[in-house]
Amino acid sequence: MLKKILIMASGNGSNFENIVKKLENQVDIELFTENKSAYVIQRAEKLKVKTHIIDFKSFSRDEYDDELYNFLKKQTPELIVLAGYMKILSPKIVDNFKIINIHPSLLPAFPGINSIKKAYDYGVKITGVTVHWVDRVVDTGKIIEQKSVKIENSTTFQKLEKKIHEIEHEIYPCVLKKLLGL
Repeated sequence: MLKKILIMASGNGSNFENIVKKLENQVDIELFTENKSAYVIQRAEKLKVKTHIIDFKSFSRDEYDDELYNFLKKQTPELIVLAGYMKILSPKIVDNFKIINIHPSLLPAFPGINSIKKAYDYGVKITGVTVHWVDRVVDTGKIIEQKSVKIENSTTFQKLEKKIHEIEHEIYPCVLKKLLGL
């Protein structure tokens, strides 16, 4: 029987699609989103991936956390993979499931949102991508893997953003294969 992972995404879903294509037939993948209008849902339909939606806007925060926790308990994934999931997970969820995240900076630098822009505007000469375990604080979990990108003086923000996404698509499936013993 294939190991099951649940990918949680809130938006476009390019990392989701990349993971599905790279791990196809090696693991059972399902999608979860809290955003019923997220483009990732269309990607999942095209890839024939089972999708679960709990509309965040239909609940209070505490109710949503309870719904999500109960859903995850029933799913029993080997690993939860955050791929552009834009909600902070409750301590109850973080403490009871194995969860990893990908972040577009070399953590601990530039945690939170808009990390590529923050690194670019700050003028750093090296940035990159981090895959880490999720803990109770945003982007502070134990680092699993990192890959750096050198920023040349001629690098535009758009070129940097493209390079970061290319590295995300390279590194995330490799980390998943290692963690799942594939």
